Amino acid sequence: MLYRDFIKKGLLKKEKIGFEQINKVLERSIRCIKSAKILLKNNDEEGCFQFAYQAMLLAGRALVFSYGFRPRAVSSHKIVIDFAEGVIGKDYRILVKKFDKMRRKRHYLIYGIGLAISKTEAKNAVKSAEDFLKIIKNFVQKKNPQKKLFK
Repeated sequence: MLYRDFIKKGLLKKEKIGFEQINKVLERSIRCIKSAKILLKNNDEEGCFQFAYQAMLLAGRALVFSYGFRPRAVSSHKIVIDFAEGVIGKDYRILVKKFDKMRRKRHYLIYGIGLAISKTEAKNAVKSAEDFLKIIKNFVQKKNPQKKLFK
């Protein structure tokens, strides 16, 4: 789906978002990953999973922002995932599918009953979040080569 399709469907709106703001969103993503790791060490797999998902969502939002767009509020999580898939391409399709699967599980964790996250699933979520953030940082940096991202 092209950007025009997203705009035509009312999923994205143009908005000028500065590089410093984008960088702050990416920094928040890093903090979420750190929090997820702490929760994992303390045997809070569900909390870990939710923070890993939030890290991916923040990184995805930073990617959308770097293209000069903001997702609409309704279904914004899915919009971010679909946009990321279109931008980062086929090479990362499996990672984006994991992101979408995490979105659905996180939704059920919040609104459903009886879902548990295993230690392995929580560890995998953290790994996926780290991989996704690294990819997004590279895409954002390519769009803004004159600017420096945090380390």
